[in-house]
Amino acid sequence: MRILNTLFNIVAVAYALTLTLVVTGLVAESAIFTRVRSEADILLLYKTFAGVGAFLLLVKVVLSTLYSGNLRYENHIAQLKVNDLKVELYERRQEFRNNNFKTPATEERLQAAAV
Repeated sequence: MRILNTLFNIVAVAYALTLTLVVTGLVAESAIFTRVRSEADILLLYKTFAGVGAFLLLVKVVLSTLYSGNLRYENHIAQLKVNDLKVELYERRQEFRNNNFKTPATEERLQAAAV
């Protein structure tokens, strides 16, 4: 998901750069797009730019939502693992404390009761 998001960001920057060059007039439309010869073609080109821009914006919103959801899910899974490790550590500490506080006489009584 991260690679897809990064790739889309590169495409969006390239699109924005191309659009900026064409709209500001630094590059003529016919220099990039060879089929643009008349005013109607230029108008169609700008409408196409608007449509592609709207589509890219929609894709960006969807990708950002999916990427954010994926990050939240990974964070949730990591938090569950941390909680499991905390429980295991607590249980080991309790077991150590219980074994450490037993006296030899208490251990002998426990072993005799078990037999």
